[in-house]
Amino acid sequence: MLKNYITTTFRFFWKNKSYSLINLLGLSIGMSCFILLSLFVRKEFSYDQYHEDKDLIYQVYLSDTSSSRSDYAYQTMAPMAPLFKETVPEVTEAIRFGRMNNRVIKLKTGIKYQADEVYYTDESVFDFFSIRLLAGSSSSVLASGDHMAISEEVAIRMFGTVEEAISETIEIVDFGALTVSGVFENLPDNTHLDFDYLISFENADKAMAHVFGPNNAALGADAKSVMDWGTVSAFPVYLKLRSDLIDIENVELSLQSALAPHRPSDLVKLVPLTEIYFSELNKGYFGRKGEESNARLYLIIAFIILGVAIVNYMNMATARHSKRAKEVGIRKTVGGHRMQIAKQFFLESTLMAFISLLLAICFTEMALPTLNGFIGKDLALAYDSPLTYMTLALFTVLISFLSGIYPSIFLSKFSPIQMLTGRVSGGKGGAAFRKVLVGFQFFVCLSLIAITSIVYSQFSYMQNMDLGIEEDQIIGVSMRDTNLQKSYPVFKDRLLSNASISAVTGVSYSVFKGNMSVYAGIAGMEESQPVSYMSVESNFLNTLGIKVNTGQSFADMDESAVTNALLINETAAEKFGWDNPLEEKIFQAPITGVVDDFIYGSAKTAIAPMVMMTSKEGFSQAYIKINGANVKEAVNHVQSVFEDFSIDYPFEYKFLDDHFAEMYEGEKRLSDIFSIFSLLAIFIAGLGIFGLSIFMAEQRIKEIGIRKVLGAGVGHIIWVMNNGVTKLMVVVAIITLPLVYHFMSLWLSDFAFHITLNGILLVAPLLVLTLIVWSILMFQSYKSARTNPINALRTD
Repeated sequence: MLKNYITTTFRFFWKNKSYSLINLLGLSIGMSCFILLSLFVRKEFSYDQYHEDKDLIYQVYLSDTSSSRSDYAYQTMAPMAPLFKETVPEVTEAIRFGRMNNRVIKLKTGIKYQADEVYYTDESVFDFFSIRLLAGSSSSVLASGDHMAISEEVAIRMFGTVEEAISETIEIVDFGALTVSGVFENLPDNTHLDFDYLISFENADKAMAHVFGPNNAALGADAKSVMDWGTVSAFPVYLKLRSDLIDIENVELSLQSALAPHRPSDLVKLVPLTEIYFSELNKGYFGRKGEESNARLYLIIAFIILGVAIVNYMNMATARHSKRAKEVGIRKTVGGHRMQIAKQFFLESTLMAFISLLLAICFTEMALPTLNGFIGKDLALAYDSPLTYMTLALFTVLISFLSGIYPSIFLSKFSPIQMLTGRVSGGKGGAAFRKVLVGFQFFVCLSLIAITSIVYSQFSYMQNMDLGIEEDQIIGVSMRDTNLQKSYPVFKDRLLSNASISAVTGVSYSVFKGNMSVYAGIAGMEESQPVSYMSVESNFLNTLGIKVNTGQSFADMDESAVTNALLINETAAEKFGWDNPLEEKIFQAPITGVVDDFIYGSAKTAIAPMVMMTSKEGFSQAYIKINGANVKEAVNHVQSVFEDFSIDYPFEYKFLDDHFAEMYEGEKRLSDIFSIFSLLAIFIAGLGIFGLSIFMAEQRIKEIGIRKVLGAGVGHIIWVMNNGVTKLMVVVAIITLPLVYHFMSLWLSDFAFHITLNGILLVAPLLVLTLIVWSILMFQSYKSARTNPINALRTD
């Protein structure tokens, strides 16, 4: 019996090649998309799940209630971690992190390596997190300030093996020499932590010295160390709590009480380790950052695409019942039971699902390298895991059931007489069910087109919005070499000797790479206030085209006055409630001007209060403005001069417009991925609509013949055949577009700067969908309308 079922199934597939190909292609593409997106989503939700004490570890976030901008931030003061460990009973361990960016590592052999980030932390880090040491002891690896731990990858790259790396000397240029005392296993890619070099937190002052310049203005007049209270706030803190704790809110209150003598206005928020990657408090400045809403959106898209593919199969199978009426009638006449007929159709859907799964796996393997390169992850099907095969088998059975249940019931319920005489009809119920399925496809397509257009419009808006600065033909050059910093005036003069360079300005810290948050003492306020800080050269504003709306620019002041001058942005003036900021002081220095707000971060983040002071030295970044069309010559000149001064650090530059474009890579990736999978979903739905258009033409062939005999023209017949679909699209649009408006408004609210939804963004997708559907339907409708009516009527 089974052999007969299989033979009949393949005979049907072969006889109905177009029908089978449409179903096979739709299901395989739908399943492949589902597998790809599921692999990505599974990876996203697995972050930091591998840590042994994952349920006990939390990251600390603080909010300053005395500030009008009281967002929670990960940056804390260095003394906070030991304070919590010593005074709060619920805390069993506490560690801190700091980092040095863009360092050069030099070996004894003279070979140099680029280190994007060197982290300094407490010595208990290896016991705190599940970081396995391949060499060295966790109790002594970072016990001394001159010790260093490196990752397995770095050890092999620099020294050949893990064992040979131990006791080797590594020099961090402009910092000092350290001894490798430990090698740790490479961190997995599903953790928010991201480091290859670790040194002791004892080095915090030395590591932070390059940020504040020679006069340490940002630390305040009385501060001697970043380890003091009331200085810089730049260190992420993690706590490990007792295992018997249930109410985390009480722990937060205990932490606030311990912190009150030093920061009475701060609120404490604890974020579980396994939630940090997706946490809205995590801004991505420290470690990896993911968007849970995006991951869930991809999962929804995966189910939508799979749903569209299954709906296609169900629609096509039920629509073509008349083609199989006589076959089913004969089977029933010779004794076939309804259950046997149902088994036949279930076998067909199972075979279709299985063949589609094999093709889907092939499509997935072909697409994975491209997808991994695009999203920067290492996704793969685990063929060595039994769970993979169990999941795929369950997946196939589920799809077989969902895609075969309705056709099996529908096609097996008629009597033999109905089947053999051709009196088989789905009735109003069957037609209504097909309308629901087609309506679902229209809903999906219209939603995806509308959402894609809104996401793309927001991305374009962020790329083209007015930043408040001149970004064209300005390059940023990192000046990390101490020799270059000391020789900055000469370096600048040599750059300006080239006619293609019109301006050069120095900055102590590149604010375009994130905030350096410090607590500023403000006259008239009891507590210091968090602000973004920059020490700049006096021509910084003019070079970047930043406008002063109140007071004076640094460039307009006398040299004697500019030394003690201070500028703030509009947000700072509004935050501190000053009607006349020029009468106020910050850092005991008079405010001499207010600059227009300019955007230096992502459009998702609101502009923070900023303070700028001037300096003539200690710059770690130079911005160079190029005039004229000979950009390449100017860049070559900058590189030549740079290499004359910088001995250990390579020449690195980036145009400001490229920098801002890179900031939106995540949004661009979302837009691109969404667009690709939306197109695939629309393609699958289009296949189904094309198949249904063939069915509708076959079903109404006699009606078309009669209408043509009575004088109906081609245009009238096309309209008659398609007006029902058009009406259905209108009904779907009335339901869909308000829902899209609501949910996309919520999505846009996450951005500090965003587009305004309007009618064009909602109506245009409907017009696009109408064009797509009518293009598909017109092909078959026109073909049917041109058919000779005699051929159509002769079938009766």
